[in-house]
Amino acid sequence: DLQQVAFEAEQARGDGFGAKAVIHPAHVGPVNTAFTPTADEVAWARKIVEAFARSPGKGVLNVDGQMIDQPHFSAAQKILAVTVA
Repeated sequence: DLQQVAFEAEQARGDGFGAKAVIHPAHVGPVNTAFTPTADEVAWARKIVEAFARSPGKGVLNVDGQMIDQPHFSAAQKILAVTVA
């Protein structure tokens, strides 16, 4: 049931997991889709990384009215690391 596999993968990503094991080749597509950052997530990540690049040495920034700190920066870097250009 590929819909169930996709649902479970989306739930796992939402719970903070970075991957999901599969037992059948047909599962690879839905799992990859679930764990691939969305266009909005990539845009957010680029904005965060660029903001920190413009303000070297800063620990906390205001980006679009939100407090952004090092954990956000790390998350943004991880998103960009798994994004195919």
